[in-house]
Amino acid sequence: MASKYEIAWTLATVVLLAGVAAYSTILLYQLDALPADPTEYVDVTGHQWYWEFYYPANGSYFNSSYDATTNTVSGGALWAAPGAVVQINVTGADVIHSFNIPALGVRIDAIPGRMNYFAFTVPNAAPGTSYLIQCTEFCGEFHGTMRSFLEIT
Repeated sequence: MASKYEIAWTLATVVLLAGVAAYSTILLYQLDALPADPTEYVDVTGHQWYWEFYYPANGSYFNSSYDATTNTVSGGALWAAPGAVVQINVTGADVIHSFNIPALGVRIDAIPGRMNYFAFTVPNAAPGTSYLIQCTEFCGEFHGTMRSFLEIT
């Protein structure tokens, strides 16, 4: 027969684990929830080996090409105002890519034929500040040059 202490210890463990599971489930739903009214929408498409940014508000497309020798991007970037809430809709055109802004903790997969959604708040940084965007899913020969920048406007 089990003692009172064994029963109490087992029940306390079960209650603690159930509480952690419930709290974690609530947090996961809150983290994945998209904002009701983001400041900006941007469609991002990963190509071998560049990022394409489409801004539906004004219908403009930009393809960013990274130059590793100068650590610069030409052709466009992801532009956002400080404090803006940006919803990005991410897909891949050819193979699986991973859209990643390491400094902001933003990472989402870009999968061909599937649209993934993510929203984040742009830091209140000075205009001209930039954050590295990179692909973190090996996508082929020039994967290392698949970079762009989030430019604070």
